[in-house]
Amino acid sequence: MIDRLISLKNSVNLRELGDYPAAGGQVIAPHKLLRSGSLSELTPQEADWLRAYGLKVVVDLRSESEVAMTPDVLAAGVEYHHLSVYPFTNDSLVAKISRHLRAKFDHRINPMAEVYLKMLTDPHANDVYRALFTLLLATDQPGQSVLFHCAAGKDRTGVGAMMIEGALGVPEATIREDYLLTNAVFFAPSEEVKAALKTGASDLVDRMNQNAAETGCYVAVKDLIDKEYGDWTHYFTAQLGFSQGDLRQLRRLYLTDPEN
Repeated sequence: MIDRLISLKNSVNLRELGDYPAAGGQVIAPHKLLRSGSLSELTPQEADWLRAYGLKVVVDLRSESEVAMTPDVLAAGVEYHHLSVYPFTNDSLVAKISRHLRAKFDHRINPMAEVYLKMLTDPHANDVYRALFTLLLATDQPGQSVLFHCAAGKDRTGVGAMMIEGALGVPEATIREDYLLTNAVFFAPSEEVKAALKTGASDLVDRMNQNAAETGCYVAVKDLIDKEYGDWTHYFTAQLGFSQGDLRQLRRLYLTDPEN
């Protein structure tokens, strides 16, 4: 089984999405999708290791000021794309979206959960995640990894991971677990995290998140997708504007048969 946590000393929350179950009995192909926090503390040797691992494309979801202060350390030949999720389109539109979401999901909304829902509905954020999927579709060779990241690898990256995993047909329970694993990575003893990530971390995740605000963020996102779109594949086509052919191509590129 693939190691979920990639243990580079100077990485932040660097994780492999390969081997997660997906549509049609397949799994996400290893060495294709990576998620992480900042790459600014990597050594040149660690950056070279990632390139050898298959890293081809990096998508940086951080703001301009974050990138200016702590730029990524990347090996030669790795494509870099800066696609800032923030700021949202404009205050009046955000206020309108917020009123709509509060009216429908007020029992779920806390300030951070509201930001998550804006990431799913704001036109600028939609353009950013649409561009991320476009890069995924363009990275069409086996073993070429796309890494998407923000600062901690939790919020902007977490929403992007939900979108990608949803489009690939990853089960809801696994999408939730992968999102909540960030808490375990940051707050549980390292050896416990490594063991749990190899075997499936449901118990650890549940224990780490019994009262965590992040659980509310995930539930708010799930409510929005279920009630407004029905499922993630309809979000992919209706909200982001991709075709069914794009969805089939995405799955062809990023899914594989599980090893026996």
